[in-house]
Amino acid sequence: MTEYPQSLNPLSVVTGLVREIRPRQWYKQGIMFLGILFSKNLFNLDALVSLFAGMAAFTAVAGATYVANDIRDLESDRNHPQKQHRPIASGQVSVGSAAAFAGILVVLGLIAGYILGLLFLVLLLTYLGQNILYTMVLKRVVFVDILVVATGFVLRAIAGVVAINVFLSPWLLVSTFLLALVLAIGKRRNELEITDNPTESRQVLHAYSEGDLDQLLVMTMSTLLMAYSLYTFSRADYAMMVTIPFAFFGVFRYHHLVHTTEVAGQPEYILTDRPSIANFVLWSVTTALVLYDLPRMITEVVL
Repeated sequence: MTEYPQSLNPLSVVTGLVREIRPRQWYKQGIMFLGILFSKNLFNLDALVSLFAGMAAFTAVAGATYVANDIRDLESDRNHPQKQHRPIASGQVSVGSAAAFAGILVVLGLIAGYILGLLFLVLLLTYLGQNILYTMVLKRVVFVDILVVATGFVLRAIAGVVAINVFLSPWLLVSTFLLALVLAIGKRRNELEITDNPTESRQVLHAYSEGDLDQLLVMTMSTLLMAYSLYTFSRADYAMMVTIPFAFFGVFRYHHLVHTTEVAGQPEYILTDRPSIANFVLWSVTTALVLYDLPRMITEVVL
């Protein structure tokens, strides 16, 4: 049986390619659920099928952008304490194999986007173009780098609405943008904190300071809470206002974690924080009770 070096071993390459598309980042597509949840279509099977197809399309295209970004940042990633272990930077996956894989993902994602409609495809292409610009230029422009990351979340939220052809409150879109901005600022702060020579791992970090990022974080969190509160006020009924305490707790908890743990470096780790998980579950249940009048629905089904 032929023995391959790790970088040429087929199983190792496949494993590396899967790691390259960041399965831990797929939670970001969850923002596309906003439209189906708040439009009261959560139990609409056709809408769910369209939504999951849209999520798959964004996951494929996003995976391709991760691969392209790692190819572009190959040398700087090798100088980063965490990113040096990524498959391309470590040599587990060759640049050629990664580039071919990224191309396949883009084609599959765009085909799925086309099936969902022209407007969805335009949003997907916009997301792809934004990420190409980010990889080539924008990631090195101070403040623009975090704004582009936040805009990507808004494009996902809008795409989730377009996929099922419903309306989403502008206040929820603003809240989505601000939440993503909070996560992006927190990540930059963590990168400054853990890296001995920040410019070697990310060029734009030389323009940031922990003090500035702390102030931006507090400002953005405050604006986020205001925007979400205004969304609850803008509804025809004011019952959604009961979810405001959960929003405040979630933001307060994240601020605490940013300053006491490494959660900001990998925002998905917040999904392992028990108080945050409990708060999210309570928010979700309360939101469902308000939007779908679940007690009445259950009574009708039982009776």
